[in-house]
Amino acid sequence: MATLNVSLKEQLSKHGYLIAKGVLDDRLDLEPVRQEYKNVLDKLAAEWYFEQKINATYQEQPLGEQLCSILRDYPEAPYYENMDISLTKSTPDSIKQDSLMHTGPAIFGLLTNRRLLDVVEQIIGPEIYSNPVQHVRIKPPLKTVSDNLRKKSSGSGLVTGTQWHQDQGVITSDADNSDILTVWIPMTKATTANGCLVVAKKSHNDGLVLHCTKTETRPQWKQVEIPGEYITEEKITLEVEPGDVIFLTKLTKHSSLENNSEDIRWSFDLRYQPIGQPTGRSHFPGFVARSKKNPDSELKDHKVWVDLWQEAKHKLIEENKSEYFSRWDPEDIRCA
Repeated sequence: MATLNVSLKEQLSKHGYLIAKGVLDDRLDLEPVRQEYKNVLDKLAAEWYFEQKINATYQEQPLGEQLCSILRDYPEAPYYENMDISLTKSTPDSIKQDSLMHTGPAIFGLLTNRRLLDVVEQIIGPEIYSNPVQHVRIKPPLKTVSDNLRKKSSGSGLVTGTQWHQDQGVITSDADNSDILTVWIPMTKATTANGCLVVAKKSHNDGLVLHCTKTETRPQWKQVEIPGEYITEEKITLEVEPGDVIFLTKLTKHSSLENNSEDIRWSFDLRYQPIGQPTGRSHFPGFVARSKKNPDSELKDHKVWVDLWQEAKHKLIEENKSEYFSRWDPEDIRCA
């Protein structure tokens, strides 16, 4: 583990990962996000109750219990499509006018959080760009995930465990030389039981390795992964508390375990990089999160961020270019 009086950049460079303890304040930084997401789930529950898909709204329950109750009634509930902070589809032809994502003010506040950016700055410098490859992962207990829900979300890693991969392997090759930093933020305690991250120690020294496409995955997802038998480095489980932050390099091999607990495992994975470098998702909107050279360039207005995503969605629908999304050819590279 690393603390803020140790060179975080050196720790990350040495091991490929680090845990910074207590970066965020649970009440000030995380609780507004929890409340915002509770409101989202309450709204969905009201809609599904009206449509007679669930027996009650369960709004009196905490978010984790509420989601589990909803899934017992409505095993295919597409909650993840409404809650992710990016367009969750993997090809342009699967993005429609009614495609959903969450762009609330609290999550924008997390993306631009001063405490978080102070630590990011220690690693990549003061000219910080918010890379648009970002997700929320609210993973219910595995026993509540139906086969249909698993298939619908296959390839996203938003509902069940995430396969071994490198983050550079799931972006386009124009960003191969970009200094992209992965920032993983737990909203609930992350444990071995509920599906915490697992990293392959010092695996970032091997460069980008082959990622395979699973044949049983829906074609539009183009799910890629590193077969587990090729992970030969020491595997480290990263158990963390809300307020802690995990940092990974773009080449660190990592996965997450399945959630075998009784409650949800909730996290965000964000990415930051120096301003001016390709993001690996040129069709999605990033923004300047911090700039000491040009403070006026920093995006402060949440509504502008929302508009940027809406504009990107409409442009993707119009252009419909599949090469925006993947570096691997699913017809040529398959897992056995």
